[in-house]
Formats: sequence, C-alpha cells, structure tokens
Amino acid sequence: MNQTVKTVLFWLLIVVSALLLWNVVKSAPEQTRSPEVTYSQFISDVEAGKVVSVIITGNRIQGQYRDGKGTFRLTGPSNPGAFLDKLKDKGVEIVFKDAPTGGLPVQLLGTWAPLILLASLWLFIIRQMRHLTRRGGGAAGVGGSSELR
Repeated sequence: MNQTVKTVLFWLLIVVSALLLWNVVKSAPEQTRSPEVTYSQFISDVEAGKVVSVIITGNRIQGQYRDGKGTFRLTGPSNPGAFLDKLKDKGVEIVFKDAPTGGLPVQLLGTWAPLILLASLWLFIIRQMRHLTRRGGGAAGVGGSSELR
C-alpha cells in the first residue's frame, strides 16, 4: 500500500478513536449531575407540592423542584400509572420521552469501539517500529548496533 494512504489511514484512526473516547467520557457526567432520590422521597416531595416538572423516559424519572432547590433523578416503576394521578393532582408538568432503543450491539459498539480502536492503533505502531528496526531505520539503527557487545 502507498505510504501516503497508510499515513492518512493512521491519522483517520487516531481522530476516530479520539472522537469515540470523547463521546464515552462526555456521556458519563450527565448521569451524575442531579442527585438520585428514592422513590419514597419522590412521592413525598410530590405530595408536599415541592416538584414542578418531571421528564419520564422509560422507567427513568428526572425532575425539578419548585423552590429552585435543584433537580433530581430516580428509577421509578415501569408502569407510570402508579404515580401519574398524584402528579396531575399537584399540577406537576409531565413530559414523556422515548426510551433509547440502542440494544446490546449499540451498547457494545459505544463501550468497546474506543478500546478496540486504541488497541489497533497500538498494534499498528508496534508493527511499524518492528518494521523500522528490521530495516535499520529504528532507534538501534540510527546511532549504533542492536547487537550486545
């Protein structure tokens, strides 16, 4: 293969690896921004009128307190009918969103792809270094011999 094509592929691999790694690192803090509360605490807060709005995504519930105290998150029951009447009675704004349907292949791709690409990059670099040392252009071939004296 042409050396220019190899170089372009090498840098493309580095850029894709960096983007995937950034995506994995960036998505982690989103889950820890708001504190997690228990379902009992959530129901108590709703009954006390402390909750102004909730976003329900599958069984994940994210909400905002009325007094500007902040936000919260929790894992609720899979059937939101258990608490919807309480939310409506207290005037809480309710928003439903579709749950992500990525499935196992997408999760594996998102989790393992950066690691696989970094391992591939590392193996590529190791192969290139071996190739250079065999031709005499590596670290041993520049200033001395690779033989032990």
